[in-house]
Amino acid sequence: MIIDGYNVIFAWGPQTQNLEDARQGLLDVLDDYAGYTGEQITVVFDGYRTKRPSSELQHGLLKVVFTAFGVTADTYIQRLVRESSLPQKVVTGDYLEQLSVFYSGAERITPTEFKELIVSEREKHVSLLHKSSLEGRALKKRLDLDAISVEKTT
Repeated sequence: MIIDGYNVIFAWGPQTQNLEDARQGLLDVLDDYAGYTGEQITVVFDGYRTKRPSSELQHGLLKVVFTAFGVTADTYIQRLVRESSLPQKVVTGDYLEQLSVFYSGAERITPTEFKELIVSEREKHVSLLHKSSLEGRALKKRLDLDAISVEKTT
């Protein structure tokens, strides 16, 4: 999955005025999502107005890319999709980028759809954790085999 980072931040409405905090918040949410879905995620942030070279770093389970001066996240994402031999999902609200990646064979997901997917997956994950913890506390699981067989005969 490839995510247009700033596009998602601004589509969801940043929870803070500080862009660094907004990036960190998004990365934390996405890292959790990757943890319980197993999805391989690359988050791309525009660097086209900065004077820095491109950079890649690991944030938990995520690959995070800051594009180089003069390179937009859209351009970078389109190139990733074209060069990939695997089917890709791209999260962006940019209509032209959606069309471009769709025609390259990728699945497009809007930020709103992705937010709903995150909430749904988190609820499933929490439900499974709750169910497994309840099963572990069942009386039958805590009794030894002799007690269970005595229980059946009486």
